[in-house]
Amino acid sequence: MKIIRLAKDVNSGEHGCPAVYVAEDDPNVMVVQGKFLDAATTSNLLDHATDETAVRIPAETVVRAAQAYLDEFTLP
Repeated sequence: MKIIRLAKDVNSGEHGCPAVYVAEDDPNVMVVQGKFLDAATTSNLLDHATDETAVRIPAETVVRAAQAYLDEFTLP
């Protein structure tokens, strides 16, 4: 899957994390890049499957990614 970055944390400097991406071939699919959660926080996830993970990302980055998505893609 090829992905396009919508937004990244403005405080992360030259690094790409945390960030939100959209799949180039399917704009209904997004990818979130961030730091792994600690075990205590991960244990609070509901129905956490073994092939899943969760990451931390600032709300501001999610909001900017959502705005970029709305500006770039038509919702189905």
